[in-house]
Amino acid sequence: MNNKVKFSVRIHQGGYTYQSLRRIWMEADRLGYYSATLYDLLNVPTLECWTTLSALAAETSRIRITPLVLANTYRHPAVFAKMASTLDVISNGRLEVGIGAGGGRGDHLASGLEFPPTSVRVKMLEESIEMMKRLWTEDEVTFEGEYYSLNGARNLPGPVQKPHPPFLIGGHGERHLFRAVARYADICNVGFEMDLEEHRASLDVLGEHCRNVGREPSEIEVSHNTRVVIAGSESEFNGLVSEGAAKANLTEAEYWASLSRAIAGTPEQCVEQIKRYVDNGITYFFLLFPDPIPTESMELFAREVMPVFAETAD
Repeated sequence: MNNKVKFSVRIHQGGYTYQSLRRIWMEADRLGYYSATLYDLLNVPTLECWTTLSALAAETSRIRITPLVLANTYRHPAVFAKMASTLDVISNGRLEVGIGAGGGRGDHLASGLEFPPTSVRVKMLEESIEMMKRLWTEDEVTFEGEYYSLNGARNLPGPVQKPHPPFLIGGHGERHLFRAVARYADICNVGFEMDLEEHRASLDVLGEHCRNVGREPSEIEVSHNTRVVIAGSESEFNGLVSEGAAKANLTEAEYWASLSRAIAGTPEQCVEQIKRYVDNGITYFFLLFPDPIPTESMELFAREVMPVFAETAD
């Protein structure tokens, strides 16, 4: 596992124009963030994930491209594999394959897609990943699974990353999804603003799944999803709290309470909060800045927080 501490700009693209997304991605690329994300939903007023990521890959040069996460059930694995290897080529090897079992019942049904039970969808996910790995590493693939099949399928050109782009598996469900994480994930992405005790409990369950499949838990990078509210001084931060409370139609006390698990405060306070997670083996942070994402917050975090962890990563 790579122990470098990584920071990603997590973007919920609903309500953003392409021009706004382009600005955020180019700023994140310039500022040195490790990756940026988009979500994968169909029945909402938002730009489609894969298409938008392909455009943004051509606009950026360094930042990793991370769908968080693609619904396996939206695309046949052979199509998925072709799209992913193409995007890896377009981006010169910058794709992280964020994928999940597909958790949105309403999104599926509204779009005319079947929505099997969780246990079935996770089995479908496992078959898909197995097929994609083979398509990316073998000249020709014939596969007969319970849910998918291939007959002499080829995937050329293959991805730039060898043997293939890393798999980030995200979603919910320790019983079924963690089995897929243990078998196939390079990166695990579950939960939102989990405290350290919740992380430890989840990792204990993941460790048991890893033992069942003969894999070391240390092979899987653990990530943390969190909001970030950052300001250069205490007085500026108090101003952000007032603004945030007004936008959310909350009292300032209620808004403060809502930030109890977020990364929030001055740069020094944010560093201390992040250090607690890093000291417990969490190395990848998906940062959800307030909407619309303020460039000054991204810049402040990149300038005052990220270098601390760049210096200590080795």
